[in-house]
Amino acid sequence: MTAHTVPEEDSTMTDSTWSTLPNWKFRLFPRDTRTIVTCVFLGLLMAVFLQITERLDLALTGGTVPIVSAVVVCAIWVPASSFYGITGALIVAWINPIISNLTASQPLAPFLFVTNAAHTLPVALLVWLMKSRDRGLNLWQVLIIGQVGGICDAIAFGFGNAIILHMPFNFIVGQILVVQPAFVAGSFITYIVMRRLLKTGLIAREREASSAVGVV
Repeated sequence: MTAHTVPEEDSTMTDSTWSTLPNWKFRLFPRDTRTIVTCVFLGLLMAVFLQITERLDLALTGGTVPIVSAVVVCAIWVPASSFYGITGALIVAWINPIISNLTASQPLAPFLFVTNAAHTLPVALLVWLMKSRDRGLNLWQVLIIGQVGGICDAIAFGFGNAIILHMPFNFIVGQILVVQPAFVAGSFITYIVMRRLLKTGLIAREREASSAVGVV
């Protein structure tokens, strides 16, 4: 009888677009081959997107305010950090800076190793702190996590503007404030992407792991 109640609960949770996400198994330091290969793929996919958005930001703001990139990075960085912990956070964060430095896609390319990790690492740590084992994250938790990661990213980007481009303090404060709405919009995209990925079955579910233990 209990075997029938769990699927019913899952189906009601997935009926609403903005309901709590289906649960998944979170590990802070996954080291399995599947995780590493998946994260490398996501990092390469993100690098392709960012080669486009970085040039758009370069045309719009001279590369000093990553408005377009701020929306796009949320679609892959946050899900990768949320599903694959610090391992995923670092892999997806550091693939694009390698390509950006090789192609000189924007003036802050050397500093992107710092700014990208400043976004993804807090996300992985916040998911570890906020996600309970028996349920997924809700929309508000995703928004909060996205904003914290975004503000850390923006502050690190501000340091890059100060160190490399010698931008004044007032400009850096403005850059941090301007980019935050982009991270809010990106967090809604994050939520939708995470829900879709969880529905595909590619992400290990906590319920599946628990039932496997129960069978043994």
